[in-house]
Amino acid sequence: MNQRRSFLKKASALAATGMLSTAQTREVEAAAPSKKIGIQTYSIRRQLKQDMVGSLKALKNIGFSHVELHGYEQQDKKGSILGYTIKDYRKMLDDIGLEPTSAHLEPPLQSIYKFGDGGGTGKGERSIQIESYTKENTKTVLEYWKRAVADHQEMGVPVMVQPIMPVVNTLDDAKLVCEVFNQTGELAKQANIRWGYHNHSQEFKRIGVKRGEDWSPEMEVTKDTYPSEIFYDFLIKNTDPGLVFFEMDVYWAVMGQCDPVTYFRRYPGRFPLLHIKDRDILGSTGFMNFENIFTVGYSTGGLERYYVELEYPNPATSTSLPQIEAVRKSYEYVARAPFVK
Repeated sequence: MNQRRSFLKKASALAATGMLSTAQTREVEAAAPSKKIGIQTYSIRRQLKQDMVGSLKALKNIGFSHVELHGYEQQDKKGSILGYTIKDYRKMLDDIGLEPTSAHLEPPLQSIYKFGDGGGTGKGERSIQIESYTKENTKTVLEYWKRAVADHQEMGVPVMVQPIMPVVNTLDDAKLVCEVFNQTGELAKQANIRWGYHNHSQEFKRIGVKRGEDWSPEMEVTKDTYPSEIFYDFLIKNTDPGLVFFEMDVYWAVMGQCDPVTYFRRYPGRFPLLHIKDRDILGSTGFMNFENIFTVGYSTGGLERYYVELEYPNPATSTSLPQIEAVRKSYEYVARAPFVK
């Protein structure tokens, strides 16, 4: 036991300096408890475009057991993943040995992007949104999900996640989003698929009436209802737990100036999935308290799976590395972490 602890300590020190060889990495994995570690394939989006099969094989060789897919599209009522038919993409994953346990999908509404430097320096906001839900476009949105549910049922993917927020300016806007989410969750549930929502940072802004503007003293205010409210809280409280779950991107929650741990405790059981992300390679910046996140995530009884994701490499470090190498280093961090199951 003492020899094993000594080895892991030395291996961790080497890994932290980037000096751990592939053989040593495998020895770390052999010494550590077996973990099923997932990855959002968006993390290697550039490599996937260049070599789909080779890039997916690289994920498997690193040690990832399952993937969360990105790149689903609908054209002429036919679904595809990054240009592959549903059937062909599933076969490719099966041949490689990667299980598709989840997928990200975006309704076909106008996208509205605002990119700040949400990575290396942490300055600026990242806003990824689509146009507001309305009574007029709700039918289009639900038709999209109906087709997507059928495609993912065919592909054998048990979880679907929306990673983009409709523009919300008022509480009425927020109420409609909750209605559509519940209806979408019901469509998925009928096909034995779970449906959830993935956040960025803008969900943690307040919506609705503001004091000093349209607010008036006669408006009812209780400990649970305020003249304005954080949209993320409103969304959680006004969606059916049996139909809608939440996949928290812990990094973007922090960038939205909110603590993931606070949400795990406030809404136990609503966060079965997590996106594990840092400003750079996981665990390399000290920005994220992953130990608290995992410990409380498990203790509140909700955490089932987590997915490694890399978005913004730090110009001083990992942009000089291929995406797959940054992913490998992130995998090693999670594989070594004693607080990750």
